Amino acid sequence: MELSGKKRKKILFLFLFGIGLPSLLLGYFAFRGIQNDQALLEKRKLDDHRRTAEQIILSVDQSISEVENAFVKTLSDQENSDEPSFLRSLEDFKNQYPLVEDAFLFQNADDIRFPAAELLFFPKESLTDSAVSSKQSSRNPNFLTAQQLEFRQKNYRNALSSYKKAMEQTKNLQFKGECLSAIARVQKKAKLFEEAIESYKKITEDYSQVRITDGIPLGLAARLELGLLYQEVSDIKNSIETHIGLYRSLINIEWLLEKAAYAFFSQAVKESIQDIFSQESLPSEIATFKETYQNLLNEEQDRIEQTERLLLFQQMAATDIQAKIPPSTSDPSNPVKRCIVEIGRNVYFVSLFHLDQGERRNPQDRWGILLSASYLKDHLLQKSLQNHVQSEKSSWIIRGREGQTVLASENVPSGSLIVRTNFTGNFPDWILEFYHEEPRLFEAFLTSRRGIYFYIFLLIGGILIFGLILTVRTVSHELELARMKSDFVSTISHEFKSPLTSIRQLAEMLHSGRVPSEERRQKYYDVLLEQSERLSLLTENVLSFAKMEEGREEFEFELVDIVKLLKDLVSTIQDRIRHEGFEIRMELENSLPSLKADSAAISQAISNLIDNAIKYSGGAKKIIVSAYKGVQYLDIAVKDFGVGIKKEEIDKVFDRFYRGGDELTRTIKGSGLGLTLVKQIVEAHSGSVHVESNPGDGSTFSIKLPIEKTDRGKK
Repeated sequence: MELSGKKRKKILFLFLFGIGLPSLLLGYFAFRGIQNDQALLEKRKLDDHRRTAEQIILSVDQSISEVENAFVKTLSDQENSDEPSFLRSLEDFKNQYPLVEDAFLFQNADDIRFPAAELLFFPKESLTDSAVSSKQSSRNPNFLTAQQLEFRQKNYRNALSSYKKAMEQTKNLQFKGECLSAIARVQKKAKLFEEAIESYKKITEDYSQVRITDGIPLGLAARLELGLLYQEVSDIKNSIETHIGLYRSLINIEWLLEKAAYAFFSQAVKESIQDIFSQESLPSEIATFKETYQNLLNEEQDRIEQTERLLLFQQMAATDIQAKIPPSTSDPSNPVKRCIVEIGRNVYFVSLFHLDQGERRNPQDRWGILLSASYLKDHLLQKSLQNHVQSEKSSWIIRGREGQTVLASENVPSGSLIVRTNFTGNFPDWILEFYHEEPRLFEAFLTSRRGIYFYIFLLIGGILIFGLILTVRTVSHELELARMKSDFVSTISHEFKSPLTSIRQLAEMLHSGRVPSEERRQKYYDVLLEQSERLSLLTENVLSFAKMEEGREEFEFELVDIVKLLKDLVSTIQDRIRHEGFEIRMELENSLPSLKADSAAISQAISNLIDNAIKYSGGAKKIIVSAYKGVQYLDIAVKDFGVGIKKEEIDKVFDRFYRGGDELTRTIKGSGLGLTLVKQIVEAHSGSVHVESNPGDGSTFSIKLPIEKTDRGKK
């Protein structure tokens, strides 16, 4: 074994030195070529990403410039900023360009106005001029009397009469509205609900925009009361319709309200709506209003945020704009200046215009527009990125000044940062970052323009691996075959020596007449017969194996009575081993068909199976030979109850020269050819051999031979 190991090492060394080393050198040069090509590829990718970033930034800047130029044209087409036509032009401009959050007028460098803004509410005391009270209410005797009767005496009938007289005595629209509002209030107190409903309806129709002393529009208060009255009379459908309609009117800015008034009425109408929805057993048509209400809630929230954002800019942005874009920076060749204003957590993108105002405009006034960051991000920037970034391997992030993520690609950015750039003039103040996933080594090889190196590398590697495996397998196979042949010669020599020694000793004893009795003499004759049969079987196995290895074995196929063959064979073997106490039992199915086979070869195969069962029977001196007819095959089985075979060795028992691995089986004599010959003979008859075994429970070897066969000739 030591000599075999040295031979293997020597052959492997010669292979590696003569073939492996040159191949590795060639592979190294191929690998260096791939690395150089990959470096060029990475540089090209870097240049591509830089160009892509420039195109994206240029696209965004062009979109902003397009909006700015359109605004300049809108301003140039109008003389007076207070004219209704100009306000309509601003509205059209905003509708045409969603990028515009709103347009504003920067007056006298210290005051900001939004002429076309739709604000949901206004700052405190900004609508005092609209809250004009009627002085007639404090001078009209009937109105004063009605108030005394209503609030002090609780005499609602007479109070109602006095309010009606006061209303009849005036033509002042505001006072008439105040009187009708008081009438409706008293009717509600007097539980004249139907009359009160009609009164509030009239207010909403004729006096909706009339404001009472505290500046609250009569129509707003009347519609809220009307919804509550419908609820009072259990008219849920009209109540919810009235409240939903009022809520929609508030959001659509039907009345100009200060922030506190808007908040009060908005909260009041929402509480009334929620109170209706909280009731049990609502009619099915009422449930359909829930979706409408939810949509209005979302719309209101958006408009509140927008209104507060614009009011905050209006109140606090003037100083910042004045500092960043002073009038002295005016440049006729570039009338548009951009800046970013930060107020708290709000960021405003501002474009301010220095234009020739003309004679009718104040030279200190400047117009500006606020750009919508959300539209810029979600539409213009997103669209530009989709148009210019095509590679799935590239990912990107738009970051704010503080490093927060403004926008990111769908595939999570990974790999190395290869490009970082700002937008033109830092407007907006975002940073565009491109990442590129590091290519896997194998992928880099495939995408290389000099991929021939990769395929050469693969070819060399494949040849090396194939040659190494082939060499190792060939050497190992030859060494193993040499070892097995050596073991076979040693084993077969021992196999021949043992029976020859026994025959010689017994023959000498019989020849010299030293056998004391006829019974002992007969026993010696049986042993001589057994050993000679053993020698004969061993010789036949060796000769048959040699012929099959060289392809010289020939089979004579003829009809064979399998029952007679089995009985004769078992009888002969039984007589030979009777003195050892073995019992061979036969279990044959009735009417077994004859087979077209080589009787000598089949007999040899079955003899080998029985001989194998005798050797490995252990202490169980019992063997069963059975035969039965299947659908297409005749099954012949030899079963013993001996030592059995390990599962990992079952697939190897038919290999030539193979012997079991444990100590128990290795002490049993054998050449390792018997089962190999069984398999070769059976396969030559187009059959198959199978084994079932468990250690300690014995083994069953089965031969399947086809029943119907055509003439084969000789093989």
